[in-house]
Amino acid sequence: MSSSYMSSPVEPPLLSLRNLKKYFGPVHAVDDVSLDIFAGEVVGLVGDNAAGKSTFLSLLTGYNVMDSGQILYKGQPVAVKSPRSSRRDLKIEMIYQNLSLAPDLPLWQNLFLGEEITIGSIFNNRRVMIARARKVLEELNASAGPTDPVGTLSGGEQQLVAIARALLFSRELIIMDEPTAAISVAKIDEVLKLILRLKNEGRSVLLVSHRLEDVLTVADRIVVFAHGKIKQIMDNRDISLEDLVHAMFDRTLEEEVKHVP
Repeated sequence: MSSSYMSSPVEPPLLSLRNLKKYFGPVHAVDDVSLDIFAGEVVGLVGDNAAGKSTFLSLLTGYNVMDSGQILYKGQPVAVKSPRSSRRDLKIEMIYQNLSLAPDLPLWQNLFLGEEITIGSIFNNRRVMIARARKVLEELNASAGPTDPVGTLSGGEQQLVAIARALLFSRELIIMDEPTAAISVAKIDEVLKLILRLKNEGRSVLLVSHRLEDVLTVADRIVVFAHGKIKQIMDNRDISLEDLVHAMFDRTLEEEVKHVP
């Protein structure tokens, strides 16, 4: 299937993106992108380097503000002007490739960093935060404890910490940027199983990965980015690795002419 967006006759999508544009001078980093993301689905996002994926994600997470377009959360328009508004208004948690964790802090402090539970308006409620951290770690079957320093954990365990934060604050869309790039082969299967678990719980996952076999394993749909645009949206039904590579890198004659220097 090739389309600019997908719609549902039953209920509005969790997130609707309409005609998003972001320019950096003459560069059209995101050029008229429209996409629907539904509750409980895994959407793979693939494309060559400089295809526009990172800028597109930055519009969803509030690190960049779009020049034009519209974002709707469950059918209602929302202005995303900061990472805090993305988390609060769109219920998005972004898990970066470098995980953005504080290695010298214990696990529980990493989970609540910037969203601490306080007693009154001054003191942090350490006891409650540790208890909640322990509960979510148990749900993930994590071997790490809430007071363990994050810097002592393996790459796979640190990935679980980042995901635990999304579960802790009931995020509805979890964006995972190259989640299997920095972990051992033995841990990759665990991450993919966790993505499917999130889907089964009704959460949506936007998976960005250069490991195309991972995307093919878990995604319901695959969005192919090229030159700041959505080139193709593919239902993940009987798609081979060769099909996906061809969709990413094959150009029409018109595209080749357009990008001749």
